[in-house]
Amino acid sequence: SPHPKDFPDDLLRVVATEPNVSKHLHLPAQSGSDEVLRRMRRGYARQAYQDLAERVKSLGLTLSSDFVAGFCGETEDDHRLTLDLMDTLRYEQAFLFAYSLRPKTHAAYALVDDVPPLVKKRRLAELHHVYDTHRRALAHETVGRTEVVLVDGPPRRPPASTPQ
Repeated sequence: SPHPKDFPDDLLRVVATEPNVSKHLHLPAQSGSDEVLRRMRRGYARQAYQDLAERVKSLGLTLSSDFVAGFCGETEDDHRLTLDLMDTLRYEQAFLFAYSLRPKTHAAYALVDDVPPLVKKRRLAELHHVYDTHRRALAHETVGRTEVVLVDGPPRRPPASTPQ
């Protein structure tokens, strides 16, 4: 997945200024806790990630991210730091997951999946609540704006029926 080091200021300026480049970046945070990020071997700290995300937003770009609830050893304080990061950055899109062990990973070999399933489920619901709150507010802010969109074909799923 993309890493904060992959987004130098020169690249961000190109994304922000070139009309044929999408004004959206996906920057997976995974967690708002430095300790969890260290255990995940992400290679960056929260503040470095947050600084980059704030630069992205200051250029008028939108931002999406991935977050994992209940990673090995995640405490309630770690979880609160993740909620705080989501609250601070107000992501336009987020992909939220409860942690599950993946074979052949560092976590599978070296860490213990010690967060109970019900705790993961609750924490995931809390992540969804924060994301949904901001998503609704951001959607409300776009009412009345004209946006450029790219349509590349018919929908993959049939459209939902419109109530009469």
